[in-house]
Amino acid sequence: MIETLHNQVFYEKPEVVSSAPATINLMGEYTQRNGGFVFSIGVNRRVYVSISSRIDEKFLIYFDRDIAIESFTKKSLSKISKGERSAIVKGIIKSFLDSGFDLFGLNICIATDIPTTMEIGNLPATIVALSFGIRHLQNFDIEDIDLIQLCEKVNKYLLSSYVNVSDCIASAMVRDNAGIFVDCRTFKYEYAPISKGLKILIIDPGRKDAFTGEDFLKREKECKEALDIISSVNPKINSLRDLTFDEVSKYANFLEKSSINRVRYVVGENERTLNFVIALRRRNFSMLGKLMFDSHLSLRNDYEMSSDEIDAIVDISATIDGVVGAKIYGFRSGVVAIALKEKTGEAIKIISDEFQKLFGRKVKIYVTSPENGVEVSSKS
Repeated sequence: MIETLHNQVFYEKPEVVSSAPATINLMGEYTQRNGGFVFSIGVNRRVYVSISSRIDEKFLIYFDRDIAIESFTKKSLSKISKGERSAIVKGIIKSFLDSGFDLFGLNICIATDIPTTMEIGNLPATIVALSFGIRHLQNFDIEDIDLIQLCEKVNKYLLSSYVNVSDCIASAMVRDNAGIFVDCRTFKYEYAPISKGLKILIIDPGRKDAFTGEDFLKREKECKEALDIISSVNPKINSLRDLTFDEVSKYANFLEKSSINRVRYVVGENERTLNFVIALRRRNFSMLGKLMFDSHLSLRNDYEMSSDEIDAIVDISATIDGVVGAKIYGFRSGVVAIALKEKTGEAIKIISDEFQKLFGRKVKIYVTSPENGVEVSSKS
């Protein structure tokens, strides 16, 4: 698909084709900026990139289904408009240049089969697919983790999104038979096996006003302010990661109720994520389910990031035979819930019917399965 598109747009074959999967944080959501732990999987929805070299210094970008090709030069990278569609591509190229890597012009096509309503990691997938593709084409000498961290600089050009290093690590390194557990303090990672045949239901309740980027930033600010207060009381605490769940209550008198709730979620989620990996390795599905449902309850009650529609989907899922667990995922428009499922047919019908009865509208359900990380190949 991407090779054909490249040929249609630029009248030449691509030299390199790459792709990377969208990712889902099954556990650890919102702990990344607090030095937490995240467990992620890739799913079979990907971003595809094709690249060919130019003899001049122009960079031409074409996004699938766009009307026109966008063109820019190295000199224009000094002024990247925050939030523009091509900002992520310009940011990656500028990151390479700022790090001492020389680039001539490129023709770039980008396409995806990720529906916008799925609310899964298309930005990390784009960053990974493009940066790994450019490295391969130019034969740049840079390790995977260094490349991923280099591309984190793209965040300064994004308007209302933030791409965590852990999300890019996941998109690059996941396997179709294993999820990836990332330590967001050190960026070290390890794998935990996923059962064969496991399916992930990504469910869009169709509510477009649930949360905004401002909601996310507000909670992040509350966590930072809480950490500052806790650190002033106990200088040994440098991160919320340094607290155990039992220790959180010791600082309740120093914090606002909302702040202590945010801390309770982050610290509790760190412990749940660690236990989730243990349960995966032991194939303890009842424990996996409990941890997912507990995570959702804490996101709802402590982090206050849920809605009536999401709660209903999670509650319905809990009654269905074969469902391992369910929880909220995502915070922007098109907020979704995720059900971890071994058999999907019955679950889809029950969730669809019950949601229709409760809210009078249909719910969108996408069936996905675990997927390998970044793939890069030469085409000429």
